[in-house]
Amino acid sequence: MTDPAMIGIVAEWNPFHNGHAGMIHTIKHTYPHSSIVAVMSGSFVQRGEPALFDKWSRASWACRHGVDVVFELPVLSVLQSADRFAEAGARLLASFGCRAIAFSTESLNKKELEEAVSFSRSDEYHSTFKASLKTGHSYAQASYDAMEKHSPSLARELTKPNNLLGYRYLETILSYGLKMDIIVCHRDMKHNISASLIRKNILLHHDTTDLPCDEYAEVMGLLDEGNYTDYKRYEDACHLIARLYSLHKLSSSGLFKEGLENKWFRESQCNTYSEMLDSIKSKRYLYSRLRRIGACLLLTNEIPSPFAERNFPFYARLLAMKKEKSSLLKGIKQNDIPVITSIARGLKSLPAPLVKQLEMDISASDIRACCIDSEKKRSGREDFYHSPVIIS
Repeated sequence: MTDPAMIGIVAEWNPFHNGHAGMIHTIKHTYPHSSIVAVMSGSFVQRGEPALFDKWSRASWACRHGVDVVFELPVLSVLQSADRFAEAGARLLASFGCRAIAFSTESLNKKELEEAVSFSRSDEYHSTFKASLKTGHSYAQASYDAMEKHSPSLARELTKPNNLLGYRYLETILSYGLKMDIIVCHRDMKHNISASLIRKNILLHHDTTDLPCDEYAEVMGLLDEGNYTDYKRYEDACHLIARLYSLHKLSSSGLFKEGLENKWFRESQCNTYSEMLDSIKSKRYLYSRLRRIGACLLLTNEIPSPFAERNFPFYARLLAMKKEKSSLLKGIKQNDIPVITSIARGLKSLPAPLVKQLEMDISASDIRACCIDSEKKRSGREDFYHSPVIIS
């Protein structure tokens, strides 16, 4: 494979750690003449909660370690199931002109991913998948049952999060006929620590050993300032909004299926949000899906919820960039993708559907700000006052 002009990455970097730095180093070493363009979750992440640190810091850390440009993946696409999240990210990168998408996996290589996606497009797969759903299994379990019929080992490996995302990226490329290849980087097992454990170590112990060395001081500064998400505040906000929604509004939101809104409405009277989710969770409705529903209800009371639709971003909201790579913005604009460097100008110039997406990103930032640990850091409208970070 010759060096593509632009290699894309879909990321969350919550936070940016040594495993991410290692992957980017591998890409730059293998494809030295390619630019790396990323789309990153902003104030919220796909698991259904605010990011630990702000989006500008996370994007700038990535740029300092080899990424050339970081754009924000709109929250309307972030708070979706894994397949929709991957689909939105891959399609956005393709619209920029990226001719390859790079990602890490725990184990699967390109050939194995191609085999899995090929089988998933067969009649045999879809027949087994639908039959499993009818028995009451979750989407994830039904997918496992269908793939197991072809290959038990592939089915097991696709339960691992990075393997699954890679599978979804390739599935999107084939489904939409995107002119993109895939670059599979095997996960660095030396730094194979879960992001959730890294966040826990940072919050409880101020342990930054899993972060790049030049990130330590900045992370410690954010911690000392209390400029990070207090997840207890966030859960209380979700719990409150769950109680404020009427059963009719929950039913009309489009976020619930098979009467799940009845249980949500009933269990909202639990003592805590964690107890509420524990009471609702089932083999069909996993924690991640329930957390996303809670986040969607908190972000907007619009009925039906815009999060119930399939949303694909068609603008490029710049978060951070290497100064010498500004020419990449011109190339993206030539693909008729509006590049947003100022929220105020974006709200005035974008067509109504894109303005709606952008307004939702502003709301996401404002809600995350309300959940920051320090009162002094909870000011709103940061999107209007925070310019993209330019790395010299």
